[in-house]
Amino acid sequence: MWNEVLESLVVVKRSGQRVDFNASKIAIAIKKAFDAVYQEVDEKQVYKVFESVLKYINDNYMERKTISVEDIQDTIENHLKELGFQKVFEAFQDYRQRRAASRKVFSEKQQHKFVKVVESVENIDSTLSPKKLLHKFGKIISSEYAKSYILDSKYVRAYEEGNLYIHNLEFFPLGYISYLNLKLDIKPDDEYLDEFLNEITSAQNEVSSELGINNIDLVLEKYFLNHYKKVLKRKFKCYFQVNGIYELVSFNRIEDIINRITDINIDVSYFEQFVTSPILKNVFEMMITDTFESEKEFINVTISRIFNNLRSYQVDNYFTISCSSNNSYVSTFIRENIISYLTDNNLIDNIHVVFKITKDMDDSYLSKIASLVINQKNISLSFPDSSYNKDDNNQVEYFSNGIRIFESLNDNEKRSTGRMVATNTSINIARLGLKYLNNKSISNFYEELDQLLELAKNEMLLDFETLGNKNKENYQALFNGNILGDERLEQGQKIRKIIKSGILNLGLVGLKECVLSFEPDPDKQYPLLIEILKYLNKKIKEFSEETKLNFSLFEPSTITSRKHFIGIDKSIYGSHKDITDKCAYDLISTAKFITNNKDLSKVQKLLSGGCLVTINISDKTNNKKIVDLIKELMNDDFGFVKLKVGKK
Repeated sequence: MWNEVLESLVVVKRSGQRVDFNASKIAIAIKKAFDAVYQEVDEKQVYKVFESVLKYINDNYMERKTISVEDIQDTIENHLKELGFQKVFEAFQDYRQRRAASRKVFSEKQQHKFVKVVESVENIDSTLSPKKLLHKFGKIISSEYAKSYILDSKYVRAYEEGNLYIHNLEFFPLGYISYLNLKLDIKPDDEYLDEFLNEITSAQNEVSSELGINNIDLVLEKYFLNHYKKVLKRKFKCYFQVNGIYELVSFNRIEDIINRITDINIDVSYFEQFVTSPILKNVFEMMITDTFESEKEFINVTISRIFNNLRSYQVDNYFTISCSSNNSYVSTFIRENIISYLTDNNLIDNIHVVFKITKDMDDSYLSKIASLVINQKNISLSFPDSSYNKDDNNQVEYFSNGIRIFESLNDNEKRSTGRMVATNTSINIARLGLKYLNNKSISNFYEELDQLLELAKNEMLLDFETLGNKNKENYQALFNGNILGDERLEQGQKIRKIIKSGILNLGLVGLKECVLSFEPDPDKQYPLLIEILKYLNKKIKEFSEETKLNFSLFEPSTITSRKHFIGIDKSIYGSHKDITDKCAYDLISTAKFITNNKDLSKVQKLLSGGCLVTINISDKTNNKKIVDLIKELMNDDFGFVKLKVGKK
């Protein structure tokens, strides 16, 4: 609107510096004033004020070449008052006065900017508990410190104007890792469980988002097998002594056989050479059955103990646990116990379980998974046989929101365990669609996309270097055997060479809305989406080759970034049907121009850093229908899905 006048206008800042007129800054200033007054802001009202301010500037500055910052702010105040937004007017006026006062007090720009922290703290919900208030207070201090003293002003500006979203901003100066698949060594002694739980809980204190415990059944299998062997040996001695036959057999030879056992579901044939009479056979059978039943109970109690320990933490401490598709008896029994635990307990908010599903699994197991889905347990499914996940070692892993860590540029090995998301930043690709809503220049679109990607790349490199400059001693747990390659890290060394195995995840917010804005023809929308994604993959590959770091593409499924971007875009561009007329940008899986699951799985595979696909199911469904659906999803080559009951 009124582009010719505004595009030629120059803004004179307080310092005397001259910059091009940027309408989005006006929209953001108005939105911040509304945010200071209302918990939930109606962006239509923000847009109404914004439109009125721009029209005034357009009409009154047609013959002028410059406008001062003070004149822009005066205009905003006047229009807030004229349009009846008295409380917002007062908030904006108060903001200006405090900014002017702090500029007089503080000579350094960073000091002046940091005063915003106090104002942000004033807006904290006073109904929170003291502990949560302190946690919120710390996050605000940390994020404002990062914006004032660590990040370059161009990245802060891009964040505040809604072009970039820095996901870990509030933890940025502290050296937190956002997502980590913990590397847990098998230690099969009796004290291992305590050490196992300690490793997990200690590591979680240094991870801001999610801690992954991969293939928990395989992690515990050796522990349970070792425990079973110890109990079996004790039972042998006890039974032989009670029955007066201890001297009749060679216990050393029996111990050798027990040491070679690879599963707990054995029978008397393992000891056939010692079964020389019906009495001995009966003793062996009772002994094996007794040990087997006691071990099953021990596994049940241990699984409950692990889950009860993890769920005792606050919701901010989030764990994603995956179960393998291994078909050994111990692994299978561990998974059965996990299913039983989830069935018997109410929704566990801070533990998410990923079940790996393969084509050779029987319907009875899938039916149990289906029951968890119907009862709305906190689970999802991954498919190791998918071309997205295919790997001989079954090592691809996901977090609850679909984030994926697998490919590695540095060693060309595909693995997840022991690796992390070093940084994740998202771009607002929906805005490019909105910007070119009435100007369908594909070349201009890609040119501006390149600039936005370059900005995001450089911001992520700054994130990476800031984290990489931390020392091993900054962490009590993570770099002590829990991260891939950390054994190479000596005392006092920077962690950069270790976190190089991590992922730099570049997020795409508003993919669906970008396509809808740019291409009105439904038949051309899906091809355009694939074209854009292939272009983005090409750019990401170039970034990886240029920096020797692992760049990936992902779509953020959490609502925070999607809500952040649309709130600003709605304030700038107004409400557009199917694009900004909602509270958050949609996930690409909801796009109507993706007409079948095979096409959707193709989109998922073009997002190597993760793309959460949620399949909504009617609440009138049954186990068999869900089992059939799981098989269909496998055939459609999905890598990871979440099934949600309650919607048709």
